[in-house]
Amino acid sequence: MTTLQPRPPYTDAELAELYPPQLQLQLVQILLRHGERTPVTPRFTSTGLPAYWSYCNAARHLRSAILEDDSGKFSSLEWKRRLEAFGPNDLPVFAAGPSGDLDTVCDMGMLTDLGRSTTTALGRRLRHLYIDRLGFLPPNLTSSESFYFRTTPIPRALESLQQTIHGLYPSHTRSPDLPPLTIVGRAPGEETLFPNDSNCRRFAALSRAFAQRTADRWNGSDEMAYLTKKIGRWMPEDSPRVAVDSHPRLSGIMDTINATDAHGPDTKLPKEFYDPRARQIIEDIAVEEWFSGYRESQEYRALGIGGLLGDIVTRMAGSAENPPPLPPPPASTSPRSPPPPPPPARPASASP
Repeated sequence: MTTLQPRPPYTDAELAELYPPQLQLQLVQILLRHGERTPVTPRFTSTGLPAYWSYCNAARHLRSAILEDDSGKFSSLEWKRRLEAFGPNDLPVFAAGPSGDLDTVCDMGMLTDLGRSTTTALGRRLRHLYIDRLGFLPPNLTSSESFYFRTTPIPRALESLQQTIHGLYPSHTRSPDLPPLTIVGRAPGEETLFPNDSNCRRFAALSRAFAQRTADRWNGSDEMAYLTKKIGRWMPEDSPRVAVDSHPRLSGIMDTINATDAHGPDTKLPKEFYDPRARQIIEDIAVEEWFSGYRESQEYRALGIGGLLGDIVTRMAGSAENPPPLPPPPASTSPRSPPPPPPPARPASASP
């Protein structure tokens, strides 16, 4: 996915409007997506785009929990990961990046070094707002009881959440005796952080219906003809025209364009893929395919996002019904007196 350019930090006037002094901030719920990643499948290798990208230095620094013996004690095993692929005559070979590197090769859909950097920057941005500006969170983390961290089973989501936590509370701000942080996950059938069409047949049917309607509306359009004119020469022989349901799908084409746009010169597509009009057409049609159901169908909204909104509202209601205690007043109004401690924080951080 491509890089999000965040808006500038809030001004003092904006903060005063968003957080009126007569109100007390009690709960913050933060929902975030993963950072920049590789495409979920290799596409357009005929253009010279490498199937494997060398943007994942984390593959050099992996660590696993190891049970030592019957005593129940654990140690850690440090290791690095390499990917293997089919080579000539289907013989196994190590997958290599554009420069021949073996140890930093990313898997498909993997969070890249850039994705780790931008999610860490998000954490620093949250620290600046909720610690430095608003005083809602303590500057040092001595207990995690006020936090609820949750992620989907997808590795890039977990890693993005971990990087964001690190930006919010860098290692030097975490107490040496801080217990391990708890990160919550759910079984795939009970996941609500994304529209769960794999475990809801009715929602899957509705999703297919809206996708088909988008295909029927756009596949024969002038806009789609423009896309085929621009990038059709690189489409597979068995699917030469760009379409909502072509192979690759239009949404898959957008995935590869965005991923290549976010990363370095070794993983770029021909310039025709970055044509501004083409990108706008692709985005408009993909947004219609994915999101028109939410706008038009109450059932689609309930099945697609109702579970997540239910989780959010439940936490809001719980915070309102059991508010944190007010901080004690300062002993003195002298400029040398320390400020009152911030109220107990109960933010929820979710990484789809």
